[in-house]
Amino acid sequence: MKRRRKTVWLFAFLCLLLLSLWGCGKKDEAAGYIEQGMEALAGGDPAGAKEILAKAEEQAPEDAGVLRALGIVFYQEGDYPQAVSYFSNALLALGDDGEPGVREDILRYKADAEAAAADYGAAVSDYDQLIAMNKEPAEYYLLRGRAFLELGDVERAVSDFRAAISASADNLDYCEDIYQDLKEHGAAAAGLEFLEVIRRAGAADAGGDRYGRACLELARVQMEDGQYEEALLAAQEGLSQAAEPARKELLYVEGACYERLLDFETALEKFRAWRDAYGGNETVDHEIAFLVTRVELPESDASEQTDVKIQVETGPTDASVEVENGPETAADEGL
Repeated sequence: MKRRRKTVWLFAFLCLLLLSLWGCGKKDEAAGYIEQGMEALAGGDPAGAKEILAKAEEQAPEDAGVLRALGIVFYQEGDYPQAVSYFSNALLALGDDGEPGVREDILRYKADAEAAAADYGAAVSDYDQLIAMNKEPAEYYLLRGRAFLELGDVERAVSDFRAAISASADNLDYCEDIYQDLKEHGAAAAGLEFLEVIRRAGAADAGGDRYGRACLELARVQMEDGQYEEALLAAQEGLSQAAEPARKELLYVEGACYERLLDFETALEKFRAWRDAYGGNETVDHEIAFLVTRVELPESDASEQTDVKIQVETGPTDASVEVENGPETAADEGL
C-alpha cells in the first residue's frame, strides 16, 4: 500500500527556503551545496548528492535546510530510519518560530518516512499535527487513515477516509484508492460506501473507466454477500460505460448473477456471448456445460454438455469446482 511522494524540485521554492534559513558566510556556502546536492539527486545520483551535502553539513551542521536535504536523500534511498532522524533534527533546528510552510514540508517528509518504515503510530502523531496546521487537510486525512488501517483500526481509518472525501475536490480519485486500500486489508465491505460515491456520480463525472471499475467491485462484493439482484444491477450499470478489461469481467459477473438467480436460460445466453467475444476457457466451458443441462435445447446443442478442458489464458481464472447443484463460478471466488 505504500505510496511514496515523488520529489519534484522547484528551485523557486528552494530559493525561498534558503533565504528563510540563512544570512551570509558559511550558511550561504551551505545553501549553494544544498542546491547542487538537490540537482544531483534529481539527476539520479544519490551518492553524489550525499557527497555534496556532506560539505553543506560541515559548513552548517545544525541548520534546518541542511538536515532536511540530507533527510530527503536518505528517504529517496529507502533508509527511512536515518531519514526520520534527519527530519527530526531539522524540526528541532527550525524551532517553534520557524516558517510554517517549511515546518509543514519537513513534517510531511518525516511522517511519510515513518509510514514507510512501518512506524505507523509515529506517523499518525505527525499527521495529527499536519491536519491541525493545514487549511485543506484532505490528503493528510487520507494518509492518516492509511496509517490507522495498517494499525488494524478500520473504524478510525474509515472515519479519516470520510473526512478526506468531504474535504477534497478530487474525491472520486480518493474513493477508488480508498476502496482498494480497504480491500487489501480484508475490509472490502467497509469500502462499499466509497464505491457508491463513484456510482452516484455517474459515468459522466467519474469517467467511464473509473465508473466501470467501481461497478465491478461493487458487484463482486454484493455477490459474495448473496445479494445477486443488487450485484446484477451494479454490473449492468457498469456495462453501460465500462471499457476493457473491466467490461470483460462485468459481462462474466452478469452471467453469474443470472445463474444464481436461477434464470438459467439468460445465464446461458450471457456465457455464450462471453465465449464468443473472448474465447473459451475451462471455467466458462464448465458454466455453459452446466447450464445446458438446465435448459431445454435442440438436440444439435447437446454436444455442449461434454466437459471441455482448455488452457486458461484470459478472462476468469481458476477452474470450476463441482458442487451438488453444479459448478461453482469464478464469481463466487471473487473472480
